[in-house]
Amino acid sequence: MAIKKNHQLHIHIILLFMAGIALEVFCVLLAFLPSVAAKEWLKGLILYGGSLIVLVLLLIGVVGALSGKVVLAKTCFLAEILLLLAAVVFYVIIKTGFIGIVRDEEEFRAFLERAGVWMSIVFIAVQFLQVVILPIPSTVTVVAGSALFGPLLGSVYSLIGILLGSFIAFAVGRFAGYRVVAWLVGKETLDKWLDKIKGKDKIFLSAMFVLPVFPDDVLCFVAGLSSMSFGLFAVVIVLSRILAIFTTSYSVSLIPFDTWWGLLIWGLIAAAVVIVFFLLYKKSDAILQFIHKLFHREVRVKEKQTKGELHVKIVSPEGTLVEKGVGETGEQKKNSEKRMNGKKEKK
Repeated sequence: MAIKKNHQLHIHIILLFMAGIALEVFCVLLAFLPSVAAKEWLKGLILYGGSLIVLVLLLIGVVGALSGKVVLAKTCFLAEILLLLAAVVFYVIIKTGFIGIVRDEEEFRAFLERAGVWMSIVFIAVQFLQVVILPIPSTVTVVAGSALFGPLLGSVYSLIGILLGSFIAFAVGRFAGYRVVAWLVGKETLDKWLDKIKGKDKIFLSAMFVLPVFPDDVLCFVAGLSSMSFGLFAVVIVLSRILAIFTTSYSVSLIPFDTWWGLLIWGLIAAAVVIVFFLLYKKSDAILQFIHKLFHREVRVKEKQTKGELHVKIVSPEGTLVEKGVGETGEQKKNSEKRMNGKKEKK
């Protein structure tokens, strides 16, 4: 047990240092870009401010890991990853002069043609990471992809990255096991969803991937820990992702961002989606119960009636034989009394 704890501790600390070093490297690269280095105050802010942030996050994260506060260590690691992502994005934007390019439609199209495969690969990588590591809603990145590459190419690139991430998440659950998944998504979250699908994982997971209510990214890890086969997982995830991604992408082309009414509609849609998702998430137990009843019904195999009570043997949804006693209703009781009185009169 002590060896396993030490192993987890080492993993936490190594990941913290790797993310910290990567963040420091990109802060230095960002600070020495010509347009940034020309402003001494900005260069100093990025260099010294970045180093200070890395040092503080490393210190808090390592202390948290050593003291057994895993949540604190994971929070510091996540903060490093998010800052690293921001540093990479700013570096690419400034290095390529992207801000000036996007203001001119012709220049932007020419830039995409020149960047070609490189830009596509970066976008696919972001879509992959948002499934496996980054807490970014897929809707946000899908909309961004549609705006950058158009609805068709944006959908294809999103689909490639998200499917790769989904398959890797499944493989992590299947081969790395419970401890690694618990570290990635959180033990409480993982236990919650494992408990919800217990005993009926194939049907529940299939329905949950199709319905836009449940956290698909977390469920990919959960599916890897379940008895769900990779073949069934692949079919369900491909169909559900295609439906969600293409619907989102083509909605962007139908409702423009460069008009006041388009922005108003997107704002209302965003608010509605947040509210609906929140309400549906709160009612997830009721939805799961409905799915359970839909696919698994009690089967009556035998019944017998004694005075005042009906005894029924049924096969429960879990496959066990259960005997239930059902009390008579007022009408049934009157009928029973009439039958009893009739028997007495005959005697």
